[in-house]
Amino acid sequence: MYTLRQKLVLATVVVFSIATLSILAATRWIVMDAVAMETTRAGARSASLLSAAVTPLLIQSDMASLDELTQSLVHSGDFSHLQVIDRLGEVVATAGTRSETASQIFSHDLELGGQAYGRATFGIARTGEHAVAKHVLGELLLVCLGTLALGAAVQVYIAHALTARLATLRSGADRMAAGEANVQIDSIGTDELAMLAAAFNRMSTILSQRFSALEEAERMLKEYSESLERRVSERTNHLEQTLLQLRQAQDELVEAKKLSSLGNLVAGISHELNTPIGNAITTTTSLQHLLHNTERTVNQQTLTRKGLLDALGLGQQMADLVLKATQKAATLVSSFKRVAAHDTGQRRKPFDLATLVSGTVAAWVKDSQTHDWAVKVDIPQAIVMDSFPDSLAQVVVDLLENADRHAFEGTENGLLRISAVASHTQVEIRLTDNGPGMSEDVAARVFEPFFTTKMGQGGPGLGLSIARNQVGGLLGGRISVESTRGAGTCVVLTLPLSPAAHPPQAHTATTQTPHSAWRSDHEPDTQP
Repeated sequence: MYTLRQKLVLATVVVFSIATLSILAATRWIVMDAVAMETTRAGARSASLLSAAVTPLLIQSDMASLDELTQSLVHSGDFSHLQVIDRLGEVVATAGTRSETASQIFSHDLELGGQAYGRATFGIARTGEHAVAKHVLGELLLVCLGTLALGAAVQVYIAHALTARLATLRSGADRMAAGEANVQIDSIGTDELAMLAAAFNRMSTILSQRFSALEEAERMLKEYSESLERRVSERTNHLEQTLLQLRQAQDELVEAKKLSSLGNLVAGISHELNTPIGNAITTTTSLQHLLHNTERTVNQQTLTRKGLLDALGLGQQMADLVLKATQKAATLVSSFKRVAAHDTGQRRKPFDLATLVSGTVAAWVKDSQTHDWAVKVDIPQAIVMDSFPDSLAQVVVDLLENADRHAFEGTENGLLRISAVASHTQVEIRLTDNGPGMSEDVAARVFEPFFTTKMGQGGPGLGLSIARNQVGGLLGGRISVESTRGAGTCVVLTLPLSPAAHPPQAHTATTQTPHSAWRSDHEPDTQP
C-alpha cells in the first residue's frame, strides 16, 4: 500500500522517464535527418568536383590515370566506393565495395561543355552520421537525467508539504472522532488545502453546536419518555381494571344460570372486548418499541430533529389510541353488565296476546318522540297464552327499536304491521315492514352479539341477540328473519302457547317496564 507521498514521487519519475525517452527518440531522428541532409549536400559538391576531375581523363582515354585517381579517392576516405562508366555503358574504373546500408549512394553524369561522356556512381560512408548522433544523444541523456533528478527532488519537497497539511486534517478528524468538541486546525493560506482546512473548521463548529442541541433534545426526550411511560402505566392499570370488571361481569353471568346459551353470549362479549383491549395492548407494545428505538438512536447520536418530531407525534397518536381503546372497552363492559342483569322477577301467567301487543305498542309510541312511521297491530282476539308477558313485551319493544333505528331510515310513509296466526299449541307472530330490506350476509348475522350495521353511531349491537335468547329461552320458541333487498323485512316469532314448566335459560333483560327500560338500555342494530 503506497502512501500519497510515494505515489506523487513515483508519478513524477514515470512522467519524467516517458518525457526523457520521447525527447531522446525525437532528438535522434532530428540529428540523423540533419546529418543525412548534410551528407546529401556533400555528395552534390563531390559529384561536381568528381566530374571536373574524371571527365578529361575519360575523354583522353587515360585509363591508367583514371584508375589511379579512382583508387586514390577511395583510399583517402572521401568515398566508400567509386565506379566510372563510359558512354557505352562499360565500367572503365572501379574501387571499393558498394554497401547501401553502410553508405549513402550517389550517381552523377560526367559532362563537359554540355556533352555527357559517361556516369560516375559513388558512396559516402555514414560512419560520421552515427558518431554525431551518438555524441548528441549521450549529452542529451545526461541533461535529461539531471533534470529528472532535480524534478524528483522538487516533487519530494512538494509531496512532503502536501502530506503534512493532509496529516493535520487527519489528526483533526481523529480528534473529532474521539469526541473532542469544536476541533480547529491551522487554515493559514489561500490554496485549496487551506480552503479545505477552513471548511473543516466550519464543519467542526456546526457539528459541535448540533451535538449540544442533540444532548438537549436527548434530555427532553428522556423526560418525555418518562412521562409517556407513566401514562402508559396508567392506561395499563386502567386496562387491568377493565379486565377485572369483565371477569366480574362474566362471573355474574355464570352465577345467574338463567339461560342455556349464556356461554355463547360471554364468548361473543369477550370476542368484542378483545378488539379494543387487543388494540390497546398492541399499541402499548408498539409504543414501548418506539421508545426503545428512540433511546437507541439518541445513544448512538443519530437522532435528527425530524426523527425526534416524528417519534413524538407517533407516540402521541399511540397514546390516543390506547385511551380510545380503553374507553371503548369500558363502554362495552358497562353495556355487558346491563345485559347480564337477572330477571328472576319474571312471572308466568295467562294473558291475551292482542291486548299485550297493543298495549306495548301504544306505550312505546307514547314514549318515543322521534319516530315518523306507523304501526298497525292486526292480531285477532282470543289468542290466550300461558307464558311470561313481561319477557314477550320486552322482545316486542326490542323489535320496535330495531325498526325505528334501521328499517325506515330515508323512507317515507313507513309502516310496520304486526300480525299473528295461532294453532292449538303455538302462535306465529310476524312483524313486517316496508323498508329497504337487508342483504343476505346482513340477514345471516342479525342475531350475532355485537353485530351492527351502524358501528360507532350508538348501541353495542345486542338488541336482537338478547331478543333471540329470550325467545329461545324463557319463552321456549324461536325467532327468524325473512328479508329481500328493496322489499322490506319480516321478523317471525314462533312461540308455544304454553311453554314447558322449566324452559331452557337464556339471556334476558331486567324486570323494568318494557316500554321504558328496554329503550334506554339496549339499541338493536340489525338492519342496514
